[in-house]
Amino acid sequence: MPSKKSNDPTLVFLGTDGADCTPRVGCLCEICTEAHKKAGRCARNGPSVFLTGADLLFDTPEDVAHSLEREDIHHVYSLVYSHWHPDHTLGRRVLEQLNLNLRKRTKTIADLWLPAWVRDDFRKRLGLEDHFQFFEKMGIVKIHELGEGEPTKLGNTTVKAFRMTQPGLASYLVHQGKKRIVLALDEIKDWNPGSELMEPDVLVLETGWFERDKQGEQIIPTGHWIRESEASFEETLELVQKINPRAAIATHIEELNGRSYADYLELEKKYREYRLRFAYDGLRISISEEYSDVEPEPRDKNKNRFRERGTLT
Repeated sequence: MPSKKSNDPTLVFLGTDGADCTPRVGCLCEICTEAHKKAGRCARNGPSVFLTGADLLFDTPEDVAHSLEREDIHHVYSLVYSHWHPDHTLGRRVLEQLNLNLRKRTKTIADLWLPAWVRDDFRKRLGLEDHFQFFEKMGIVKIHELGEGEPTKLGNTTVKAFRMTQPGLASYLVHQGKKRIVLALDEIKDWNPGSELMEPDVLVLETGWFERDKQGEQIIPTGHWIRESEASFEETLELVQKINPRAAIATHIEELNGRSYADYLELEKKYREYRLRFAYDGLRISISEEYSDVEPEPRDKNKNRFRERGTLT
């Protein structure tokens, strides 16, 4: 696994939970109790990913400042959003901490790249547009609007945004050298990705909900709206199979699932043919070609090409 000080382009999973964090406030269940005692890979912050090299941040959950500090990340030059939901946007004031230092009399500007359809929601939800315009007046943010499939060059990295089936959602295609990374960080229900998003080197997507907990009890009540609007874990597996990446990484792992870090390791073994790994906070995946120690082979749906050291080969 690449170190925190590595200069190679790396995908850093800052937080891997969903709407709730683990441990959940006020919860004394087995999963949350373990997270309290052990922390580390048993605890999860809100959903966010960072790409080093481009210094590109995907989403700002409420605790993103703590996640950035934990990973020794002190500069964010570019920021994109998957959608407007609170668990992905309410930590946006982190930009004030990153870009404005009154004691040192310093100020920097972060580029905010918003797909047009995501920005439409920002204008209507949670005061997001007004807040970012306020940041722009402060001189710490520059807002840019993106069209679907429009390439944006961030140093050696190219980013494209694509609509998803759920309203206001964006998936991203990142080109880093010869590597291709697809990120669909939430709301993948009924998603039908286009040909440009097929067979990437890395696919990052939400985990989805589970029908039953470890004791066999139903988790989501029959008839609940989540069943109609959110993807199940089985639907996530179907998408992985359809997109056929060299490596798939599941994130947005809800505390509601009632599963521990060890449980997800067991699921990785069970679904090995999907080349699937469950993310944890602090997971780092190198996407630099310098980390390739074997020549790429043709994709084989029955072979897991993801190495335990967290490196794509």
